[in-house]
Amino acid sequence: MRALMKQPLIRLFVVNGFLGIGFGLAIAALLVAVDFRGVATLALTDPNGFVAIVMLALGLSVTCGGAAIATAVMLLPWEEDDDFDGGPGGGGRDDERAVRLQPVRVRARGRHGVPKIPRRD
Repeated sequence: MRALMKQPLIRLFVVNGFLGIGFGLAIAALLVAVDFRGVATLALTDPNGFVAIVMLALGLSVTCGGAAIATAVMLLPWEEDDDFDGGPGGGGRDDERAVRLQPVRVRARGRHGVPKIPRRD
């Protein structure tokens, strides 16, 4: 387990996942503590209210944990690839096998792909 945690990407996922899960659990506890929209009252009066609280906490923790991991991944710095030309079909390859854009003549069409009928004057 220690060898796995020494890898920076795995450590990033685990740390941000646990932070997101903690944040989700804190939100669930806050919603129950302030009785937002009667959540705590409903849970305390219902015989299966504990299940509702657990589902609320698990749902919020999974959502916030996933959002925290996704945000951490999207905020990772990345290096520009010098070989990539950025154009469609270019792909940064300069050899003969590279895809080249060619102009194509297209006949004018009307709405929904129906050919236009020329007018008789």
